Amino acid sequence: MVEAIVGRKGGGKTAAIMKMINELSQNEDNNIVCLEVGRRFDGHVPYTVRLVDVEEFPIQGYGQVLAFIAGVIAKDYDISHIFLDSIYKIAKVEGSEGLTDFVKALDELAHNFEVQVYLTISDDPEALPSDLTPYLNIHH
Repeated sequence: MVEAIVGRKGGGKTAAIMKMINELSQNEDNNIVCLEVGRRFDGHVPYTVRLVDVEEFPIQGYGQVLAFIAGVIAKDYDISHIFLDSIYKIAKVEGSEGLTDFVKALDELAHNFEVQVYLTISDDPEALPSDLTPYLNIHH
């Protein structure tokens, strides 16, 4: 239940998830949360989408991102979709070390609560660990 949209910086990943968010928001049964760095999505997605600027919270590392997402789910058990735009920036990390464990733990959390999670990764898909391959959606 995790899909990672991967591509080099400037490859249109954010625009792609904005489009997905706008399409999914047409169904009023969907409850969408988007974690972003800064306020890039303001005015670009419907008001029904809950935007969370992670810069307002003391998040550092993948473990804290996972705990934060668990808290968001605990607060609102009706969430259907969670978007994380730029996981490296959200977690304040450089490179993919620890990313595989994070994605696997996130996938387990998503399955347990029946939430579809999308995250963007600004990286060369070839440079990512092969364990991530089942989660990857390569964006050119």
